Amino acid sequence: MSWASLHSIVNHFAIVLTVMGGLALLLGLLHERRSIWTYSLTSLVLAGAAMYPASITGDKAEGSVKHAWYIVQGSIDKHSAAADVTVWIVLATGLLALVALVTMVREPAAQAPGKAFRVLVGLGALSSFGAIAYTGFLGGKVVIESPVLESPIPPLIVPAGTPVPTGPTVGQLPAPAGSAAPVSPAQPGSPAPQAPIPQTSIPQTQTQVPAPAKP
Repeated sequence: MSWASLHSIVNHFAIVLTVMGGLALLLGLLHERRSIWTYSLTSLVLAGAAMYPASITGDKAEGSVKHAWYIVQGSIDKHSAAADVTVWIVLATGLLALVALVTMVREPAAQAPGKAFRVLVGLGALSSFGAIAYTGFLGGKVVIESPVLESPIPPLIVPAGTPVPTGPTVGQLPAPAGSAAPVSPAQPGSPAPQAPIPQTSIPQTQTQVPAPAKP
């Protein structure tokens, strides 16, 4: 399995955990239940932990596909720069969620973490969701939304170092000096040009037919 394929699998763990943890946190703000907050905080902690393998596989995949013919120049650099910021945002949110989870677990009667932790983790989850969404959007433009691959006409790929022919069109040989001008190729749907038939003189000969013999 290539690094690019592995990265496309690993990075979805952080995306799904961040989204589900954020939605559960929003539900926990509306209904303070211990089970909801435990699920939300645990998901955000796991999302922060999943960002490290996603970042590592992304760096490895960058070197293997950066110079591929179907990659738009600069698209990977933008995705990588956004991913570097996203890693720190999700990691910070995961650490805040871990501290809030530990404080809530230590108090069996607590239905939710303290107000300060709820605000901090909520802002972190919102920031993580926005950062991951933007990074995923740029990642989609690397291959899935590449203008080269979206074109219905495949590109003409010329290997590096191949000399580009100049002069007459490919398939057209230069006419020798003193010859007539070349006839342009026929357009589609028009009759093919015919070569002129040379007019040659045919010698006229008379044949003497002998008269019949008299009886």
